[in-house]
Amino acid sequence: MILRAFAAVLLVLAAPPAAAQYVQSVPWAEQQPSAADFRETYPVSALANGLEGYVTLLCTITDERKLDCALETETPQDQGFGEAALRLSRLYVVRRVEEEPRAVIGSRVRVPIRYVLMD
Repeated sequence: MILRAFAAVLLVLAAPPAAAQYVQSVPWAEQQPSAADFRETYPVSALANGLEGYVTLLCTITDERKLDCALETETPQDQGFGEAALRLSRLYVVRRVEEEPRAVIGSRVRVPIRYVLMD
């Protein structure tokens, strides 16, 4: 079962570490990565080369309400965005079923993550 709530695109505006960043909150997450977490995981070489990235993770909600994810798509490939998104996925905690009835343990979900440079 794919949770529709996970379809919300996570927009992450990334820039050099001194710049402010914004992370769009998602309703299904009790905890999620912060702007600082995204800054820390933005691939260094991609940042230096002015590259942006888009990743789709295929995840399963675990008994601990965490996400167990695998890389589904990564654009551009081999620039480190996939590994960065996988590290971020470990920081999500899904709301309890009572708070988010669609958050069923064992459900498979797609999580899109976009890294966008600020001007």
